[in-house]
Amino acid sequence: MPTLTQADLRINYQVIGPELTPSVTPLALIHGLGANLAFWYLGPLRHLGRDRPVLLHDLRGHGASSMPQSGYGLEHLADDFRRLLDQLGIAQAHVVGHSHGARVALLFALLHPERVASLTLADTQIRALQPPMRLGDWPHWPQWKADLTARGVTQFPSDDEVIDFRLLAELGPRSAGGAGPAAIAQRAVEEPDLTERPGTLRGRLRRAGGAPALAGAGLVAQVAATGRRIDLHSRQMGARGSQQWQTLLETTTAPTEMHDETRIVPAELPALKMPVLLLYGQLSHCVPTADRLLQVLPNARRVLVPGGGHFFPIVKPQFFTRALRVFLARAETGVPLDKAALRREARSAGMGAPLATARNEPTAADTPVTERPRPALARLARRARSQRGDV
Repeated sequence: MPTLTQADLRINYQVIGPELTPSVTPLALIHGLGANLAFWYLGPLRHLGRDRPVLLHDLRGHGASSMPQSGYGLEHLADDFRRLLDQLGIAQAHVVGHSHGARVALLFALLHPERVASLTLADTQIRALQPPMRLGDWPHWPQWKADLTARGVTQFPSDDEVIDFRLLAELGPRSAGGAGPAAIAQRAVEEPDLTERPGTLRGRLRRAGGAPALAGAGLVAQVAATGRRIDLHSRQMGARGSQQWQTLLETTTAPTEMHDETRIVPAELPALKMPVLLLYGQLSHCVPTADRLLQVLPNARRVLVPGGGHFFPIVKPQFFTRALRVFLARAETGVPLDKAALRREARSAGMGAPLATARNEPTAADTPVTERPRPALARLARRARSQRGDV
């Protein structure tokens, strides 16, 4: 796999899809803490990478990137991303970040706005905009706790514990299929056939001379060995990724540095003029951040994913990618993202339609609207649910 190597730091990356050319603005996806670039493989990447190049990279300390003893602040991670764009000759990109990756993307946009064609922030919490939330203050915690109890879990964190990356990691193994409180009780997801056929993701990667890295390769094997079903915790890290995460927390300064968000200054956010998509799970504990971002970013629109939690990009990948594709098309043509376009895309996927909210619109009516799909799509949706065992 190609790498960006500088001094004692190595950043692992991949470019999927068409060749990089100045005429097409690439898409860059930045994963969150504890994951790696394989986070995107079995979900969103299945629906992206056909029309434009997609750049993936492992944050330092994650995946196949090196793990220095220090240097895990947001500014370091944003600068790693800048250096990677420089090496690849990418002057401007559509930047997408999930969770901590969205914080990296936001700071990069603040530092280098001319290099961001559009910005998508997927389910991130910004402390300057949303105070730390206790588990007991999260409105949907009782729902997830009841589900865990039904699964036989008897020990839970205290309701007084603050929801942070440590708590997300702790709750992941307990949920036996979740990777954080907002993802608990999300079902295992039916995967496509990941054989060597030319039309599959693995086949496309192999033709391009690439292969899934670390957890990615293990995930492909695991899908084949388990009847094409894997749980969300496996998708988030994998066994090797989980061990790497523990090593990162125990042997580096990352736990302290990752908490530092002082470089994201709310007063500077209104200066961001590029189109911004705030894509959040309806049930996520991060939604209050989306409320505030919607008010301070001048060209932002928010979309709540019906029934989605913090890890909706891999639990509901089709919804995530359809919303993203509509947004990118509108960003490149200069046409504002509107509710009608998103409703059409949601209906075409046989899913409940989200309610998009523009800046300064009232947010009290943000409950997603579920619309009845057309009969043919309804039959397809029922067939898919039956195949998954989702009744």
